[in-house]
Amino acid sequence: MRIPLLFCLSILPIGLWAQPELEAWLLNTDGATGQYWNGNSLVTMQDECDVQLVQYSADNVYVHATGIPRYATAPFPDGNPSQATAQDYLFQIPREPQEGPAGGTATGLGHTGVLINGVVIFNAQDAFSYNNQGFWHQNGGFFENDGFDCAKGHPAMGRYHHHQVPTRFDDSVAPTSDVCGDFPSEALFTVDPAAHSPLIGYAFDGYPIYGPYGFANADGSGGIVRIETSWPLRDIAVRHTLPDGTELAPNQFGPDVGELVTPAIPPGAAPVAAVLGAYIEDHEYVEGSGHLDEFNGRFAVTPEYPEGTYAYYATVDADHNGQYPYFFPAYRGVVETDNFGGGPGPGGSGGTNVTIDEEVETWTGGVSNIPALRDAPFFAYPNPASRADRLRFSGQMPGRLIVRDAAGRIVAEWTTADMAGGMAIDGLSPGIHTCSDASGSTRTLLIIRP
Repeated sequence: MRIPLLFCLSILPIGLWAQPELEAWLLNTDGATGQYWNGNSLVTMQDECDVQLVQYSADNVYVHATGIPRYATAPFPDGNPSQATAQDYLFQIPREPQEGPAGGTATGLGHTGVLINGVVIFNAQDAFSYNNQGFWHQNGGFFENDGFDCAKGHPAMGRYHHHQVPTRFDDSVAPTSDVCGDFPSEALFTVDPAAHSPLIGYAFDGYPIYGPYGFANADGSGGIVRIETSWPLRDIAVRHTLPDGTELAPNQFGPDVGELVTPAIPPGAAPVAAVLGAYIEDHEYVEGSGHLDEFNGRFAVTPEYPEGTYAYYATVDADHNGQYPYFFPAYRGVVETDNFGGGPGPGGSGGTNVTIDEEVETWTGGVSNIPALRDAPFFAYPNPASRADRLRFSGQMPGRLIVRDAAGRIVAEWTTADMAGGMAIDGLSPGIHTCSDASGSTRTLLIIRP
C-alpha cells in the first residue's frame, strides 16, 4: 500500500503550496511541431507547437509561445486563406489577481487570454455590426461558425485563436459543423460530464479559465454539473431595444429575429437567418439565472484550488455547443495591459508589449528560491510530500504552530527553531489536521489518498 501524502495549505489567494499558474502550461519538451490539413493530407509544420518556456517571479508568470497548437488545424470552410503561423508571444500572468473596478473591464477585439497550450482566445465579437451602426454586434460564435476548423479555431492574419470552448465539433451531441468528418482534430480537451473540467487557460487579469463542468456548489459539494451562464437569450421578436432597455431610433433597429441578412465576410456569403442569438445584444445578464456572475465566473473550489479561487468557465449549452459569452465578456480583475498588442484598447492587435524587467527563474517544477518569496506568507513544501519526507517551510515564519487533529486534540507544537531544519511528519496520523499560529491564522494539513 502506498503511504498517504501530506501537504500544508497556505492562506494565499493562489497558494504557494500548489502553483497551477506555473504547473498548468503544456511545455513542449519533445520538439513537436504543429500540423494542418492541406486537402486530404495532414502536413507537418516546421514551427514548434505548445509553450516553449515559462519563467516566473514572486508576482508574475511569463509564458513564451508560438500560438500553434499540437492538434491539427484547418481547413477553414468559409474560404479563409490564412494558416496558423508562429507568433513570438510573451504573456504576463499575475500570480495574485486583484479585483478590478466595479463593473469590470470590458474585453475588446484581439486576444483576451491564453490557453495552456499557448493559443490565444478572443471574445464573442467578430468586429462587425448590423449595417455598421455599432448597436447590433455580430456574435462570432454564430456568424463565423462555418469558418472554424474541427477544433473550433481559425486564424486572423495567421494568429490562430478560439472564440469558444476549444473542443471538437463532434464532441457535441448535435454538432453545428461536419468539418470533423473529413478533417479530424484532437482539440485541447474532451468534455466529460462525469468529471470536473480541466483548467484550460488564464485570463490577462490572472484568473484561471476552466472547461464547462464543475462542482454544483461553490464549496465543492453537490456533484459534477454543467456550469451554466447567467446570460440567457432575451424574449424578443424584433431588435428595437438594447438589453438595458434603451429604445433605439428606427434607423438603429436590428433585423427582425429570423430575417435574412448577408454577413459582411466572406465576400459573396449567402444570406442567413438572423436567429435569436446571432447578435451579442440578443443576450442579457440575469443575476442568479445560472451558476455564474456577469463576468461568466464565480468563486469556487476546484481541483487545482482546493481552498477556492475566482475562475471563469468556458460555457456550453446542453448539447455541448459553445454558449455565449463563451469565455468572459469583461474582466473581473485588474488587467495586465502589456499583454495587448499595438491596437487600441483591450485586445489590441498583433503580439504583446510585455517585457521582463525583474528577476525571474525558469520553471522546471522545483521550488522557487527567488528572494522575494521570503517575504510571502508562510507556506510548506514539497507539494505533495510523503510521510517519509521532512516538511520544510518558507515565507514569513510564525513563532510557533500548534497542530491539532480532526477531533481538536493538540498532537504537536512546532517552533521556528524546530521548523528551520524541516519537520518529521511520520508521527501524524492519517486524517485532517490544522496548524494555528499565535494570531489564530489557521492552515490545514490534509492526507491525500493514493
